[in-house]
Amino acid sequence: MRSKVLSLIFAISGLCFCAKPEKPADVITIPLKYRAEILDPLFAVDESTVMVVNFLHRRLYAYSPEGILEPDLALGEIQTGRNVVIQLRAGGPTAEDVVYALRRVQKDANQAWVMEQIKSVRRVAAYSVEIVLRESPRPAITDWQLARIKLTLPQCAIFRAKEHSTDKSFIPYSRYRIEEQTGDRILFAATDATPRIEFLAMPDETARYFAFREARLDAYEALGIHRKLPYDAELYEPQTMYDLVVLYAAFNVSESSALAQPGLRRALNRAFDRNLLCEKTLLGACAGADYPVPGVLSPVPKILFPEAGTYQLPATPETVTLFTLSDKERVLIAEYMRDIFRKFNIRLEFRIVDLPSMVRESNKGTRGLYLMKWSADYPHAENFLVPLFHSRNAGIGGNRAHIKDQILDTMLDRASYTPENVEQIQQRLRELSPWLFIGFQNMQYYRLKKSRLRIPKIFAGWGEKTIAAAP
Repeated sequence: MRSKVLSLIFAISGLCFCAKPEKPADVITIPLKYRAEILDPLFAVDESTVMVVNFLHRRLYAYSPEGILEPDLALGEIQTGRNVVIQLRAGGPTAEDVVYALRRVQKDANQAWVMEQIKSVRRVAAYSVEIVLRESPRPAITDWQLARIKLTLPQCAIFRAKEHSTDKSFIPYSRYRIEEQTGDRILFAATDATPRIEFLAMPDETARYFAFREARLDAYEALGIHRKLPYDAELYEPQTMYDLVVLYAAFNVSESSALAQPGLRRALNRAFDRNLLCEKTLLGACAGADYPVPGVLSPVPKILFPEAGTYQLPATPETVTLFTLSDKERVLIAEYMRDIFRKFNIRLEFRIVDLPSMVRESNKGTRGLYLMKWSADYPHAENFLVPLFHSRNAGIGGNRAHIKDQILDTMLDRASYTPENVEQIQQRLRELSPWLFIGFQNMQYYRLKKSRLRIPKIFAGWGEKTIAAAP
C-alpha cells in the first residue's frame, strides 16, 4: 500500500501546471466542497452553506478566530436566574429584528431544537430583549451557556425583520452584501475597505489541490492523499483547525449476540489500536481516542479505560453485519475492524450503502454495527453526549447504538459540564462501550501568507472576524 501511495504522490506532484491568471489582491477566495444554493439562514445545515451564511450574517454571539465565545451584535447581558436581558448595540439590529428572527427559529419544526433551552423571547426596549430559559434539572448558568452557544449558529442570524416580512429578503447586519451568485460561485462585496470574498464550489479534491498549488486559494484544506503532497512554503503556511467530528462504530445488537456483553465490547475497544490505525493507515487524517468528546471542548480523561472484566466468546463464529459507506477511509477502518473482531470469534459481514440508506436502517433499529461520523452542530461537550447517547434520542435523534441506560440518562439530564462532570459521563460510556471508539478527524489547512484571511481554530469561527483589519 505504501508503494502505491508514494507512486500517486510522485505522479500528481510531477504533473505540469499551466500558467493561470494571478489572483486579484482585493478578493479573498475560499473553496467550498459543495454548492451553497439556499442562503436562508434557517436552512444553513450543510458545511458549505454554514460557511457562507456565517460570513454574510451576524448573530447575537459569535466565535472569534481563536475559538472564544464572545458577544457580536449583543453589547452585554444581565442574568437573573432563568431570565436574561440582552442589550443590543445602538445603530445595529433592533429588538424587533431579534425577536422576529429567533421566533422564526422556534416555530420551525426542524430547527426548533436550536432554541430548546429558551422558553420565550420578547422586546423590552428599542435595543433590549429578554430571554426566559426553560426549567430543567441543570443549573441556570449551564442552560444559558448552552443557549448562548446555540445563538451563534447560522439559523440564529439576525436580519432586517421589516424587509423579510415584506418580500422575504434577508438584509444582513454584516459588512457584506451578495454582489453575484452564479452556479458554483458566490461573490460578496463589502460596505467598507474589506476585500471582497469569493466562494467557489470545488467538489473535486484534486481540482482544489491544483488551485492551491497555483496560489489561487486563500485557504486550502488538505484531505486524504493530498495531505502528503508538496506545497510552496514561501506562499503558504500550514495551520491546524480543530475539526469537531468524531468517528465511531455503534453497536446495535440483539440480546442473544455475544456483543450484548459490555465486557466483550470493552475488550474489543482495548484490543483496537486506534492510534496506529489513524497515524499509519489513515495517514494522520484523524487522531485516535477511546472517548467521544474532543479535547478542545473538554480535557482528555485522566481516568484509564476500564478493564474488560468477564465475558464469554461465542462458541461458534458469530456473523454480524457492518454497515459502512464506500469511501476509502471508512473501508480501511472496516478492514482493520474485521481483523480485530475475528480474534474474538466474530465475523464481520460488510454491507456497503449510501448515507441515507445507513441512516434509514439505523432509525429502524436494524441490528448490526454502524461505522459512522458525527459532526457537531455547535462546539460544546453536550453535542457529543446528549444526541449520541441519551435514550430519548435512540435512532433518529442520533443515538445510533440505541443505548438505553437510566444511570447515564440521569447523568446527562443533570450535567453541569464541568471538566470533572464530563469525565464522569465519559467513564460511564467507556464502561458501557456502546461504541467501538475510533477518534476525531484532523483538519489540515494551509493559509496564503499574504492574505488577510485568518484560519479559525474551530469551524464555528468562520465569519467576519477572520478577515484581519487593514494595516
